[in-house]
Amino acid sequence: MEFVLQKNQFYIQEPKYGEWLERNKERGQTFTEYWNKDGNIKPIQPTEKRKKIYFQLYGHFNETQLRLMDSVQRFLSIFYELPIQRLEQKSLDSTQLDTTNWRVQQRNGFQVKTGFILDSLEKNLPSDGVLLVGFTTNDLYPSQKWSFVFGQARLHDRVGVWSMVRFGDADLISQDTDAFNLALQRTCKTAVHEIGHIFSLQHCIFYRCAMQGSNNLTELDGHPSYFCPVCDAKIISNLNLPLSQRYENLAAFWKNQQQLETSNYYRKSALSLRRMD
Repeated sequence: MEFVLQKNQFYIQEPKYGEWLERNKERGQTFTEYWNKDGNIKPIQPTEKRKKIYFQLYGHFNETQLRLMDSVQRFLSIFYELPIQRLEQKSLDSTQLDTTNWRVQQRNGFQVKTGFILDSLEKNLPSDGVLLVGFTTNDLYPSQKWSFVFGQARLHDRVGVWSMVRFGDADLISQDTDAFNLALQRTCKTAVHEIGHIFSLQHCIFYRCAMQGSNNLTELDGHPSYFCPVCDAKIISNLNLPLSQRYENLAAFWKNQQQLETSNYYRKSALSLRRMD
């Protein structure tokens, strides 16, 4: 399998103070390590029985946020080439939660513990689901030591959850196209990252990539919406994904969302692959 590395597209800079790799010394995961047949961990893969991605919405979503989630669903169905089905939406507030599963902070306001939602998702994973992911408009935290997280996944349990509350002001997203598109890009980055984890991809340390870790919104915005060649090779080989047609479909999606840099990357990748045919 060959990949065309577009010049300067993926080179990673030294992490700045406070960024993920400056705070977390990770060794990364090569393509060979991902498929290490002698290792104890085998990548999660779809099967004839389990080949559908399920969505679960938690909390209140206004009309614009639901429209944004429709776009996220379209993006993920193109990226992973798997059918996606949305389950019935669930409400989420302090009256429904044990006091150990939520908190209110002066800076962050009302937050829900990720473990509560992940436990719920694990119990409700349909028998034909390769994974079940939750989206919420509530802020999230994994433990008392953490201020917040954008999302979290449990690899072996095939579940993950992430929040869109930090991706833009809800009223502004409803009124401004640029704000909507930015929130969509941020949500897609987080979603494709967490689902990548469920498919056994570890954080990327080699190139600019959607599988890079993020400690804050500025760092997330600096990451691309696409996988680098190493991580893309992992997911393509896992799911047996098509190459040029998938890239063309992703280029069309991001062009429609006015994300021309991402669209052009996929368009150039598709053209390069077609020239190799």
